[in-house]
Amino acid sequence: MIAINKILVPVDFSACSRLALEYAIHFGTRLGARAIDVLHVWEPLRHLDPGARLQGREETLGEFVQSQAGQAMKELLEHVEGTLSFEVHGRLESGAPHTSILHVAAEGYDLIVMGTRGEAQDVKLGSTAQRVVRYAGCPVLTMRCEG
Repeated sequence: MIAINKILVPVDFSACSRLALEYAIHFGTRLGARAIDVLHVWEPLRHLDPGARLQGREETLGEFVQSQAGQAMKELLEHVEGTLSFEVHGRLESGAPHTSILHVAAEGYDLIVMGTRGEAQDVKLGSTAQRVVRYAGCPVLTMRCEG
């Protein structure tokens, strides 16, 4: 039997990525997973320096974005931690979403569970999921979400 010990769940905090987390928890419980890592990737804007100071604030743009993402991650995980038979960890990365997801997945995950649509539902609809499915070194389960 195929062992599913570590599951990676990329999230952008949209309803679709929250659904993917629910499915990952379901499958993780059924398959005896040891851990689920919830990954949020924020993509720095090309024309803005993440090290730039925000007007009237001590923190940089990068620190601000990371703190906002960290708070959103904390709120997301508060609903699932402590009720499961395995560990759930949050992780924040910066970079191009599909590249960062693939880089993290290469660290030894057995399954990726992600939504097909994210917060940015524009012309690039589902491009991150498509790239992850195409290039991941492990199985990818995608959740189709209605927009």
